[in-house]
Amino acid sequence: MEKMKYIMRFLTAMVVCLSLLIGCGDTYLGVEQVVIDTNRPDKLTVNKVVAQSGALEIHFSIPAGNPNIDQVVATYKNKKGENVEFKVSRYSSTILVEGFTGTDEKSIELACVDVSGNKSDITTVNAAPLLSPLEIAFESLFVEPAFGGVRLKWKNNNANPLAIHVLTEDILQVGVVSLVEDPTKTIYNRDSVNTFAFVRQYPSIEQKFGFTVSDKWGNRSDTMINSLIPYKEEEIEFKYVKAVSFFNPTYYAGSRDYGIYGVNPATGIQNDANAHAAGNAPQTMFNGVTSGNLYYGYKFVKDLSNTDPSKRETVHDVYATFDLNMEARLNRVKISPRVHISYTYSRSSPKRFRIWGTNDANSARWAKFPEGWTLIGEYVGKTPVNLASLTDEEKDWFNNNQEYLINEDNVNPDAKPTEPFRYMRLQLMESYNKNEAYYTINEFQMFGEILKRY
Repeated sequence: MEKMKYIMRFLTAMVVCLSLLIGCGDTYLGVEQVVIDTNRPDKLTVNKVVAQSGALEIHFSIPAGNPNIDQVVATYKNKKGENVEFKVSRYSSTILVEGFTGTDEKSIELACVDVSGNKSDITTVNAAPLLSPLEIAFESLFVEPAFGGVRLKWKNNNANPLAIHVLTEDILQVGVVSLVEDPTKTIYNRDSVNTFAFVRQYPSIEQKFGFTVSDKWGNRSDTMINSLIPYKEEEIEFKYVKAVSFFNPTYYAGSRDYGIYGVNPATGIQNDANAHAAGNAPQTMFNGVTSGNLYYGYKFVKDLSNTDPSKRETVHDVYATFDLNMEARLNRVKISPRVHISYTYSRSSPKRFRIWGTNDANSARWAKFPEGWTLIGEYVGKTPVNLASLTDEEKDWFNNNQEYLINEDNVNPDAKPTEPFRYMRLQLMESYNKNEAYYTINEFQMFGEILKRY
């Protein structure tokens, strides 16, 4: 009996397999099978070639009446002797062939390929591209000394992906100094506007730097070599910076009425903000602590006592004043905000601020403002593409690398970023959420050239 069951199952399986084989003659599960042939398609016709930067845009027509043509392939050999291939579908009439350097004539081979993999005879195009993005960047590359290093500028008008490689002096063997690439300093650029960068930190002594440019196609420029002396940059040590009380800062856990507390009646100058408590005083911006819940300064409110909230007006400008106990020319400042995610590009974190400076020559510095003071610069924080979905890079900049270059990032044409000063008045102008009643900062770091200590 068991033997009979085995025979029946075997016969059933054979019948099913035969049925499938018979049914697969033209279709399988309703999908038509591709007919394979060996007939080569006719050649394509090139109609026009447009030279572009490091590329050739080739306009073509495929042979008429051949529905089996699947794609068009363009191939050339790069400087390493490797084949570089580009493909477009049959529905395209142009193909962009990229990755060239130089403006001499290039040879590109084009062919049609059908659904069976058959390739047509080759159509050869000989044409010269325009100067490549890599070469434009290299020829426009300008290097100059900067605080703590060097500053580079270049052109990348079409926002092509480029990398600038930095070579610095290194002793590979005793008595021999060579230029060696430092991969930690490589600059990656895919932007037509932000085409500058700083390379730091280096001592303020004459030294050689080398720079080369590469692109995504593996092309690499020659090496530009410069002998430069970086400007000396020092951190303005927080232990020397002291908050001053000449503009009447106070402690109070809330906003105060501008008409009563906001202005010094003797001078007509707006007072410094009231801090939430002693642990949130202006001095906490200069204590070396870059995390926590430190400076917490309230905005004044006009007509605060008015029972109708619509009649109240928030004064968004908040001041804090300091004595650096040295005369310095700033190069950059770095803000450490409250690090909780709710403060990242949000809430009371400062978005726009100004730096005012003066020195001992201004004997009326505590009685007059802004008269006698110099606007060093005005700065605006970045705005993320999508606040609801911050990228890791956006979060890292805001919380760890929120840096402002005193000269390059200044947005106020009336400012004098190179002016040295001893006394600083920090003016917070706008928070990321204007509805917040206060500003918060953990640390305000400054870097530059110290001209004199007191």
